[in-house]
Amino acid sequence: MFHSRQTKSDRYTSENSSDHNAAGNQEIGIEILRQLFQDNEDIIFTNISVKNNENMRITVIFVDGMVNSKMVDDDVLKPLVQEEILGKVKTEKALIDLIMDGAIYHCQRKLRDKLDDCVGDLLSGSAILVFDNAKAAVTFGLKGFEKRGITEPTNENVLKGSKESFIEVLHVNTSLIRRRLQTSDLKINQFNIGKRSQTTVSIVFIKNLANQTIIDEVKQRLHRVNIDGIITAGQIETYLLDNKWSFFPQILYTERVDKFCANILEGRVGILIDGLPIAYIVPVDISAFLQAPEDYALHYIPSSFFRFLRFVNSFASLTLPAFYISITTFHQEMIPTKLAISIVQNKEGIPFPTFIEVVLMLLAFEVLLEAGLRLPKAIGQSVSIIGALVVGDAAITAKILSPGVVIVIAAAGITGFIIPSQDMSNTIRLCRFLLVGFSIIGGLYGVSIGLILIVYHLCTLEVFGVPYLSPFVANEGKKILTDTLIRIPWFKMKNRPQNISPEDVNRQGG
Repeated sequence: MFHSRQTKSDRYTSENSSDHNAAGNQEIGIEILRQLFQDNEDIIFTNISVKNNENMRITVIFVDGMVNSKMVDDDVLKPLVQEEILGKVKTEKALIDLIMDGAIYHCQRKLRDKLDDCVGDLLSGSAILVFDNAKAAVTFGLKGFEKRGITEPTNENVLKGSKESFIEVLHVNTSLIRRRLQTSDLKINQFNIGKRSQTTVSIVFIKNLANQTIIDEVKQRLHRVNIDGIITAGQIETYLLDNKWSFFPQILYTERVDKFCANILEGRVGILIDGLPIAYIVPVDISAFLQAPEDYALHYIPSSFFRFLRFVNSFASLTLPAFYISITTFHQEMIPTKLAISIVQNKEGIPFPTFIEVVLMLLAFEVLLEAGLRLPKAIGQSVSIIGALVVGDAAITAKILSPGVVIVIAAAGITGFIIPSQDMSNTIRLCRFLLVGFSIIGGLYGVSIGLILIVYHLCTLEVFGVPYLSPFVANEGKKILTDTLIRIPWFKMKNRPQNISPEDVNRQGG
């Protein structure tokens, strides 16, 4: 006999694994299902007589809006009413055997005898036939909920490559990957995370290519996730990080299918989460956040130039404001005479010292970025234009800010936009404030100390055992001029990145 409804509810919210397992072994019954889903008008219970036999009545249950109603009618209900062979059975067990042998013709059917499995299939978009006397159910995968179409990536511009992006439906995303990597070695392991949401998470890797130690570690960390539900990306990222207190990104995310597959082919491990239109890639190093898929689509000479430009501009974006404060406040002797005279003339009448101007401009820049991000697109663009042109020009005219500070902050902001990864761009902006603080205290000496602290922190970071600064600090720097600062031609890139220790190092040849 089944327990009361309160006990069933407790079973689904309890954190005690032994109690949960015991409840998961309960038998299936129509009354307990009705009690479990009472007050849910979107759960449809339909009684039907098999071939008009009143002695053989079963219940069809599905979630309205999550199944294809036409498929339920044609593939499940219609055969139950019309198939002659189904009308000849005398017991529910015999009917189940006929259904599982193909009397109801649908490729995705499962026999369930545990309540947890039955409820899980129902809530994930399956229609279920409940056989009350047999204490069993047959579930049919008839998902038919509305979903967004496969469109061009919105956050990662595509210049020369595939314009397909991930969407919020997991099985669509896995099919996009399968279409590009048509090998039996591609493995997709799925399991559920979240006591209440039961969100499906997939680990994607290529067998005999990805490092098995990394695969096992990813699985262990995901299995340790103990949370009510996975709704946003940050909820699961936290459990995957090696250093949870570092604000440097340690996981690469992408909405581009081609970028994801390219990293899988290098021997990395991918993570897909149902409900999120992005995919995660681990392990990665710092150079992965400064590379773009177009680097491999263009000729290697312009690709190398643009990639090297990103490294240079990232450093410039990080240090320009702090460097300007240092030389104008502590080290004026470093400024050429004509430039120094121009700076002094432009600062005439400005009521604030240089470091206050820089801090105010940096804060104003961050406010403009946040406002442009939160407002609707059309209004956000207008706010950026008004803030950059009208307000900036008015501040200079009113002698509140000097032109030199505006130019430096604008240059720092524009050079930061060249970084492909938004997470790394956000980190650079935070570190920019840190270096400005050091420059206010000690000039160039303070900036040097700040840079040393940042480099020291980066040297201590590891991502699934891979040094964050590799190959700069690993393999004696041998791969710096292979596929890091620059990119060599494809026919020369015979090996996969060695810092992630792939099981198959050879990319080309034997």
